[in-house]
Amino acid sequence: MKTIVALIVFAFSLFAAGDGELSFYLLKDGKPMSKQTVEIYAQSEGKNTLATTIVSDADGFAGASLPEGSYQLQVLAKDGTTPLAFARKNFLIKAGKESQIILALDKSNAFSFSDSEAPKAKEKASAKVANVQSGFVTLILSSSEDNKPVVGAKVFVRGQDIELVSDAKGQVTIKAPATEQTLSVIHSDFSAQTLPILFVANETLTKAISLTPAAMELEEFVVLAPNVEGSIASVMAEERTSDAVGNVLGSEQFSKSGDSDAASALKRVSGITIVGGKYVYVRGLGDRYSTILLNGLDIPSPEPTKRVVPLDTFPTSIIGSMLIQKSYTADLPASFGGGTVLIRTKDIPKDEGYIKASMTFYSNNSTGKESIYNADNTTPIPPSIIAASDNFQEIVGEPYSTTVKSSRSLNLAQSNVPFGGKVELSAGKTVELSNDFSLGASGSFYFQQKSDNDQVDYSKYIYDFNTESVLLDSTIQSDVRSDTQLYGGMVNIGFKYFDNQTIKYSLFTNTNIQNNTTFSKVDYTGSAEDRDKTYLEYIEQELLIHQITGSNEITFSSDTEGYFDNIVFDWGVENASANRLEPGTVEYNYRHTLTDGLIWDQKNWYYYSKLEDTVQNYRADVTLPFVLNDNDNYTQFGMFIFNKERDFDARRFNLRDTGASSTSINLSNSMDTIYSSLESSSLQFASAYQAADSYRATQNITALYLKQLISVTQDLDIVASMRQESSTQHLFDVKTGDGYNPLETSDMFPSLGLTYRVNEDSQLRASYASSITRPDFREFSPNRYVDPITENIIFGNPDLQATYIDHLDLKYEWYFSSDEMLAVALFAKTFTNPVETVVRRDDSQGNVLQQTYKNAKSATSNGIEIDYRQRFGFVDNSLNSLLLSSNFSLINSEVEIQDDPNDIFLSRLTTTKRAMQGQSPYVINLQFGYDNPDTGDSALFLFNQIGERIVLLGTDMNEDQYQEPFAKLDFATRWKLNNYFLMDSDFTYEFKFKASNILDSEMKITQGDNTTVSTKPGRDFSLSLSITY
Repeated sequence: MKTIVALIVFAFSLFAAGDGELSFYLLKDGKPMSKQTVEIYAQSEGKNTLATTIVSDADGFAGASLPEGSYQLQVLAKDGTTPLAFARKNFLIKAGKESQIILALDKSNAFSFSDSEAPKAKEKASAKVANVQSGFVTLILSSSEDNKPVVGAKVFVRGQDIELVSDAKGQVTIKAPATEQTLSVIHSDFSAQTLPILFVANETLTKAISLTPAAMELEEFVVLAPNVEGSIASVMAEERTSDAVGNVLGSEQFSKSGDSDAASALKRVSGITIVGGKYVYVRGLGDRYSTILLNGLDIPSPEPTKRVVPLDTFPTSIIGSMLIQKSYTADLPASFGGGTVLIRTKDIPKDEGYIKASMTFYSNNSTGKESIYNADNTTPIPPSIIAASDNFQEIVGEPYSTTVKSSRSLNLAQSNVPFGGKVELSAGKTVELSNDFSLGASGSFYFQQKSDNDQVDYSKYIYDFNTESVLLDSTIQSDVRSDTQLYGGMVNIGFKYFDNQTIKYSLFTNTNIQNNTTFSKVDYTGSAEDRDKTYLEYIEQELLIHQITGSNEITFSSDTEGYFDNIVFDWGVENASANRLEPGTVEYNYRHTLTDGLIWDQKNWYYYSKLEDTVQNYRADVTLPFVLNDNDNYTQFGMFIFNKERDFDARRFNLRDTGASSTSINLSNSMDTIYSSLESSSLQFASAYQAADSYRATQNITALYLKQLISVTQDLDIVASMRQESSTQHLFDVKTGDGYNPLETSDMFPSLGLTYRVNEDSQLRASYASSITRPDFREFSPNRYVDPITENIIFGNPDLQATYIDHLDLKYEWYFSSDEMLAVALFAKTFTNPVETVVRRDDSQGNVLQQTYKNAKSATSNGIEIDYRQRFGFVDNSLNSLLLSSNFSLINSEVEIQDDPNDIFLSRLTTTKRAMQGQSPYVINLQFGYDNPDTGDSALFLFNQIGERIVLLGTDMNEDQYQEPFAKLDFATRWKLNNYFLMDSDFTYEFKFKASNILDSEMKITQGDNTTVSTKPGRDFSLSLSITY
């Protein structure tokens, strides 16, 4: 409507003698920008004189009647208080004519112009600037003509809500986060200047700038918009300004590497290995030494025998960045071994919002090929049976046998492995309710389905004491059909008020479904009967997390003169649950006999398990910043409360044949045929589990900490912290409700860190800290039980103690630019009472392993990590899009277990001094290829290799088993199609392709010279297209 009114006004104004009309439109992402101030300068005799000021309305329109002549338009576009871009545009006014200027922010937040139609711009999200230490820069501005001070020049910092004006001496002092910042200096009479300046923490630098008087014909466009959240430059800046040793990964890196989940993304970090495709090992230490936090809060695990969270269930589409902190500070939980992974979800957008949809197609070597499967894997054991066996009631015979045998099909069928796919939808928007209040929301939903078929070969070797040689005991050839589904989403609702007060609610939900059909042919050496084994498994894992987090700042009077000017209060509350349901896994076998051929072995196993893991977590952090000796310092203290409760219910049943062998039933028939042919009286269904197979446990942790940053000089920072943390772990007998002896710890954990800035581009870090890791719930149980995953017989150890760790870290960092660097880190760790898993063969069942946990005497781990990221622009500017990014880790560890001839486990270990379980001696990551920093397009080769690691200890003279080095080469490419097509579209299109394991590498586990496990994971391919509005 306002546009129509403007055109009517213009029509009447044509009759006004001597005046012309300026019609000005300002757009962002194709939408009007309102409340933008535009200054109009009349140009005469080489000088600019302010003629008028106009403000854009809700349609982005601003108009003015001007006398005929030459003019210059100057506009500083802002998003709220954040400057986006500055433009200077010359134009002419003719009497009785209209001059129409349309300005639109393009993809890089620079302006494009049109005299007729407004080109549409693509979206670029704003990044939230990290709250880090600050530095100071004083600019001295002068004219290049007469060296006089330039008064009234505006100074902006890209991506910051900072707008300053030079004083009568032409001076202005800027305070900004300590990293490389881009400053823009703007004055109506001078050419704008944009320059990068490194802000050094607690240091004031001075720089003189000579400004050139602006010629009348000069047009300028200066980009002031911030970096994208999760960009490489922003995460490197965070890594640089952090007060601890660590690495940061951002969403831009996920996108370029094609990594779809947190686990696959983390393997690109120095010193990180991913085991089983989902468990993170930091610096070679097992999952018991790793902690995962989501937005600073602990999260539950759906794994029945582990406390760590499987990271393959976290899609990278919801993650803004991940911090892997490798040196301990007291603001983190004291359960710290190799490091803590802090996952930060994507924030609510600060701009006008977005809508994004993407679709991905997956294929692999098995796609389209025939494989075995069972259509009834989702069918549970009948609920009536589960209800009848509640409270450990023994069930046997009828009517359970009839109910079970008719509940589902057990036969195997053939089907083609289908293509996989993924659909993702996300949206976000922030609305300004007033000048002081804004409300924002964002949400995402994803659904993914993948299928595969693998062939796995197993070989078992035993040491023969008679011949003093290793003999082959058996071989297994398995076909494994896996169908997985992953779906869920995240919702964020945030409220910001009075600029520095925020509160946000986050909901994350995730369901992971695994449907596996395994058929194995077991071939025994010697007279034992060979077998065909079928294993039908269906598992659902669910994660539901509610979080409320906030940040509140209280500002005091400036009379404090830099001493505790303000208090920052950060807090978080979480209620989360993880559930795992295995409703009805079935196992059955056929024996190869000499007389009757292949026949059913007349006993089937049924498994049921249910896990509920709940967490309530509370944290509060108070920061008191202050200035001492002209340097920024802070005192921080806080509290942490963690309550966890876990209930695990595991039941086993068997269905035995009690009369089929005496009938005419053909036991070579399929299972469904045998079941339908047998009378129920010939089958007996019975429970076959113990109360110790289930458990209930709780853990309560309370902690207080104090952390102090002292900037001794402008080049030296000291961070000292202390944490007092108490933990109580209770394990209960689920049948009687009685509790076993709790595992209690209460300790002080100090840390000390130093950062010395060698120069503007490099710094040296050193730190010392102590921490703890506590045994998992069932590890200190006095009971014997069956592991639901490995089927090993587990003996808990009630004498198990917590492990205490001392850490030393040293790291040198050299930053060539905002996205180029070299870093070298050394670390050493000493363990007291490290927990090791030890095994032995069950003498009565040769194929069954018995397992327990022991505190070793001691252990040490030390290593070196090298990170290097370099563009080839140093050779020639034309090669700046050629990128090499690499890291290399070399790790050595040794654990010593006491030799006790009276211990039935320790006395049978083959080695008592060796590397720690799961530790790889080296990790290599390489990325090389095309990576355009301007367009965001990339085509990269990614190589990852880990060294051999112990996966199973050897017993009775059998050697330890090692997983051999696995080399994985991927190719990933990403292209933003609007760089080449549809450049004026409202929509942004992005294309991605990834080929994984191009070398078709084989995964092998060896025992000495023999291979015990071998499989080829095969090649995987993905193709995706996303559309953003």
